[in-house]
Amino acid sequence: MTQFEQFMSEYEKQLSIAVKKYPLEYGFKPEVIPSVVEKMKKAFLKGSYNKEGRALKATCKALSIPYTYIAINQFISKKG
Repeated sequence: MTQFEQFMSEYEKQLSIAVKKYPLEYGFKPEVIPSVVEKMKKAFLKGSYNKEGRALKATCKALSIPYTYIAINQFISKKG
C-alpha cells in the first residue's frame, strides 16, 4: 500500500467518524462519504484541498503527519 493509499484509507475512516459525530459541520449524510472521498482524492492529488476540517486533522494525527500543507503533500507524494 502506498502512503497515498494509506492516507486515503485513514481519511475515509476519519471522515465517517466526523460526519456521524458532527453532522451539522459537514452537511451531508454518511451514505455519500464514498463519493466525497473520491472527490477529495482528486483534490489531494492536485494539491487543491482545504485542510481546515476535523477529518483531515484526525487523519494527520492518526498517521503522525504534522498538520501543515507541506507535510501532508510530502506524505501523500511518497511512493513507499
